[in-house]
Amino acid sequence: MIEVAKGASYRIIIVGGGISGLLSAIGIQRLGCHRVVVLENSPSPQTLGGSLVIPPSAARVLDQFGVWERILATDNARNKHTVFRYADGNVLEETNYLAMKSRFGYPIMSITREEYQRILYLEARKAGVEIRFGCLVVRVDVTVPSVTLSSSEEIKGDLVIGADGIKSVVRAAILSGKKVEPIPEAIAYQFKVPSQVMKSNPITAPLMDNNPIHSWYGPGRQIIGGATSREEFYAVTLTIYPEGKDRTADSLDALTPNTSSSYRLGDVGSMRKSINMFEPRVRKLAQLVDPEECFLWKLAYLPKLDTWISPGGRVAVLGDAAHAMVPHLGMGAATAVEDGGVLASCLARAKSLEDIPLALAAYQKIRKGRAEQIQEAALNTGLYKALDDGTEQRERDLKMAERMDPSHPKYSAWKAGAGLDWLYAYDFMEAVSSLYRSRCDH
Repeated sequence: MIEVAKGASYRIIIVGGGISGLLSAIGIQRLGCHRVVVLENSPSPQTLGGSLVIPPSAARVLDQFGVWERILATDNARNKHTVFRYADGNVLEETNYLAMKSRFGYPIMSITREEYQRILYLEARKAGVEIRFGCLVVRVDVTVPSVTLSSSEEIKGDLVIGADGIKSVVRAAILSGKKVEPIPEAIAYQFKVPSQVMKSNPITAPLMDNNPIHSWYGPGRQIIGGATSREEFYAVTLTIYPEGKDRTADSLDALTPNTSSSYRLGDVGSMRKSINMFEPRVRKLAQLVDPEECFLWKLAYLPKLDTWISPGGRVAVLGDAAHAMVPHLGMGAATAVEDGGVLASCLARAKSLEDIPLALAAYQKIRKGRAEQIQEAALNTGLYKALDDGTEQRERDLKMAERMDPSHPKYSAWKAGAGLDWLYAYDFMEAVSSLYRSRCDH
């Protein structure tokens, strides 16, 4: 149960109407009688984007804030995740998501960004959140605090929250204009093939069976794919680490993945060429891609920030604005949701305006170290998946084969996600309660 201060009511401005912004708005509004306004630059809810994973740590937040039943209604819980070797399609490892539900209390869900956005938008409206589209924030005053739109309209509040992505205007204000450049890591092609096309081809049809997630690990590149909600498409992300004279990424802007501003059409011929060493199912899958459905973007992440909150404690950032990360751990959106859960819970304990800086300090103390740990793990995971053929790759494959051995005493635990407890067992409410208990003890 989240402790809520009675009678406190604040005017809260959230810059950015993506997943982190809308989830935070829902949580803040449902945990208090506040006036929450979300300012989104785009003219309407985002419709572009591939599939996102919702792990148990994020599911706990969604459940607490009354959103989980809508997510479950998409009926896209995954059964398992199978990892294949790139060249021959041999199974390297399988994780049983049904067993993981027993271990962590929630299933692994996969949902398109479009559907996720739609659900959060509807829930935010239902909660009484004001959402304004076409509002470009060009200036943030951290002392008032207030934001100024491109139309010159100034909006004042008691608290400003920046959920405005990897090139955050709010973050720049918090850091007094200090420039924080995203660090490029790789490039990614994203495409999807209609399910009827997949099922009509005998080579790709089996990939649509039983709603799994598939990965292929190859030298300098890795693939993750799976059916979308209601199995309308098979969606794929192909990540490539460019080498030598490959300048594909140079002209790509390092913006938040899966937004209209980060997308450009990728060359389907180049995409197919980049996986010509992969097994037949992958090559056939690439042949089925419509050139108009092949997109390309640069993957980037943020360096660790000095702080997530302004000196006066009335402006904060979360999600990609605070800790943009590469997607190889499937935790980018989930970490932002965790942020929103903790921020809303800390604000719920603020009994007056004077308590807001204390609430933001608690939020940062709880979240910053964990988010940076996940950032680093995501980078390492990407490299682990894309090892060149050789000694390290063989050692990796042997460890994965060991986890596939039914005679091993840890086999059942490994199949159920043992080793992922630090990620998936995270309980945002307990994290908040633990901090506040420790403060009371001192």
